[in-house]
Amino acid sequence: MENNTSSQSAPSTGRSYIAFLIFIAILGAFSSLVNDMYLPTIPSMVKEFHTTPSMTQLGLSMAMIGLGIGSVIWGSLSDHYGRKPILVISLILFVIGTAVSLFSNSIIFFILCRLVQGIGAGGGMVLSYSIPADRYQGRQLATVMALVGAINGIAPAGSPLIGGFMADSVGWRGIFVVLLVIGVVMLLWSLRRPESLDPSKRMTGKGIKEYVNAYFSLFADRRFMTYVLLKAIGIGLLYAYISSATFIYQEHYGFSSMQFGMIFGANALAIAVGSTLVMKFKVLKQGLVTGTVIMSVFAIGEAVVMYLALPFVWYEILVIPMLVGSGMLFSSANSLGMEEGKSDAGTAGAILNVVKYVFAAAVAPLVGIGNMLHSSAVCFVAVAVIALILVIPAIRLKPLAEMIKK
Repeated sequence: MENNTSSQSAPSTGRSYIAFLIFIAILGAFSSLVNDMYLPTIPSMVKEFHTTPSMTQLGLSMAMIGLGIGSVIWGSLSDHYGRKPILVISLILFVIGTAVSLFSNSIIFFILCRLVQGIGAGGGMVLSYSIPADRYQGRQLATVMALVGAINGIAPAGSPLIGGFMADSVGWRGIFVVLLVIGVVMLLWSLRRPESLDPSKRMTGKGIKEYVNAYFSLFADRRFMTYVLLKAIGIGLLYAYISSATFIYQEHYGFSSMQFGMIFGANALAIAVGSTLVMKFKVLKQGLVTGTVIMSVFAIGEAVVMYLALPFVWYEILVIPMLVGSGMLFSSANSLGMEEGKSDAGTAGAILNVVKYVFAAAVAPLVGIGNMLHSSAVCFVAVAVIALILVIPAIRLKPLAEMIKK
């Protein structure tokens, strides 16, 4: 992994490039692996732990909070100490949290383990943003992020499908064993990867003042924060869908765990399609705006379907374009945000992650309050309206010169 100074000459073809993309894609997919693979087992976990759906969904929320906390910790530390040592430490924590969770005998213990697991996985998430920014810039960075986003679509597609097949035979513990193996493999792979952040580009301050200044600078950057907030809103909608889908598909529409995994996985491929489609825009900001509008309009339509409890075919017809729009939003916001915060890539990646997961953690349990269909519909509408309001200042932003040409 070359440093910033060689970004222009970084290879974009060949086996090393493909290996690099796969490595980064798996790191970026940690949130999907941590949350999506065990989704088909959530209804059975309600019975096993003698608790409520909303309490079980706190496992999703706690993992997302952990991902946000981990992003802040690991992102800032990686700007100072380099990407590799911080990635290794975060993966060790992920492995420990996952291993200990296998011994959960209560929902509270499980939720606490999810926090540790999320903090560890946060390192993979934030560094999947920072490492490409060390290596690439401009349209080349946008292309890498779009490709990684498309590959990451396989994770939410495959995770619940695998989980659906495993749910009845080995339950959530068997699924977490798979997560443990993935964590160990990525840990060993990380030990073999070279450092991407040149020492000359690292923070050199000995106190926390340099970290604080970097955060304040980015939080004060109107362009950067527009991308951050739009992505956070999009993630909030995605997790409102994820949190409610397992109950809507299985309990309302009557699908089995395996059928849910297959349908949910096929739908998730729409995110990969959107991530690739956004690169068709000559100006990436236009893809951001278009994706946000598509996502929001179809989310409102989906809310109507849920509130009126319409047949499954209508639910499915509207969810696919909603997820395509989400993929367009995620990929473009990632690329534009990291280009804007390139000088402090670890901190920029941390902010992109922590804001989105704080918002997602707040939204996820709301869909389980009262009537699942009605509460989900209200969440969908609220998030869609906020997204449409936030996209207005994005329209007025002048695009970065590097992002204009293909």
